[in-house]
Amino acid sequence: MIDRLKSALVLAETLNFHRAAHRLEISQPHLTRTIKSLEKDLGITLFERGPHGVSVTPDGNRALKEAAALIKAEAAFHGKIEALRSGSSETLKIAVGAFISQSWAASAVTAMKAADAGISISLRELDWWMLSDAVHSGEFDLAIGELSEANKNPDLVKEPFPEREGSIIVRAGHQLAGRNEVSLEDIARFPLAGPRVPGRIAQLLPPACAMGSLSPDGQFFIPVIECATPRSMIDVVSQSNAFCMLWPEYCAEQLKSGQVLELPFHPPWLRAAQGIMYRRNKPLSPAAMTFRNVARSAERKYFRHRQA
Repeated sequence: MIDRLKSALVLAETLNFHRAAHRLEISQPHLTRTIKSLEKDLGITLFERGPHGVSVTPDGNRALKEAAALIKAEAAFHGKIEALRSGSSETLKIAVGAFISQSWAASAVTAMKAADAGISISLRELDWWMLSDAVHSGEFDLAIGELSEANKNPDLVKEPFPEREGSIIVRAGHQLAGRNEVSLEDIARFPLAGPRVPGRIAQLLPPACAMGSLSPDGQFFIPVIECATPRSMIDVVSQSNAFCMLWPEYCAEQLKSGQVLELPFHPPWLRAAQGIMYRRNKPLSPAAMTFRNVARSAERKYFRHRQA
């Protein structure tokens, strides 16, 4: 049954008996007999054959979705048995950006260990602009963080998280505090504290101002006060006239206490572009796929909890 389901999934992907048979390295008549036998055993029609080619039926779509899950589970089972046989455990190598490392990464790791106690995890924090190269080189199985650099690399698969609106954060008592309206020109009179800004935002900022300046290659905007983590950014902002660009969820306690506040400035470009990235030519292992799922869940729970 499993082998026949795999053949059906290839046919559903190609929608062509000839191409599917070629990929499966079997004859087209053999594939036709396999699909008919599978449909007979399942009691449903998976495919419709017409003058314009092959299409998947509604029942087929539902059945093949379950089949894909079954085949993934089978692969995971065989992987675990092989690990038991060899007496070794898989080490999942993950790179994360600093913002994620200091917020919800630990929750994702905890959830991963609960889902698969036998897995070993190597988690390393990197600057966001290093993530795509690190995973593309094969040093890591996957990376999680800002996708700006990864989006330039067609060899990487990018799975974005939901968009999160950022804010301009200043200390209580800042010269811009209390205003009903603030412009980018107003903000640009003050130093920026934070990591280097990705190109998608850098091109919208004044090239020479109190905030910082463009890098020599024009790819990044380098803040006057360069610091990598939300904690260090808030420490600097709360003790100076600097500001930072940050998602309010990352400084919820300081906002609640009144130590810092948000300025009324919310341009459409001040949004998160974070997500998961991995190599296109190397399918994720069952453990990596599990971590991808728990990471998405941990990210959602973190922001939902902070917004409550």
